[in-house]
Amino acid sequence: ALEAREELAAEGIPARVVSVPCFELFAAQSARYRKSIIGSAPVRVAIEAGVCQGWERFIGEDGAFVGMNGFGASGKAEDLFRHFGITSQAVVKAAKAKLK
Repeated sequence: ALEAREELAAEGIPARVVSVPCFELFAAQSARYRKSIIGSAPVRVAIEAGVCQGWERFIGEDGAFVGMNGFGASGKAEDLFRHFGITSQAVVKAAKAKLK
């Protein structure tokens, strides 16, 4: 996520990285607080080394998801991230595609 933010910034596209380790705790915060954290960007991309389930409430219907669509693979994290397309390049591509 941080590498993708840097790549986007280098191309003049502002981005922020937000970590949501617990959906329930984040959702329990006020709408004002959540908006102050997430911001009002026209594009939201969730990155998850797991399934998309739950992210749609934060990225919206027009958001993009970069992550896995299944379970069961094992191996080194860097190999699995590449295999499932969880890379900074994939995040940059998803963000740019949504900006068009």
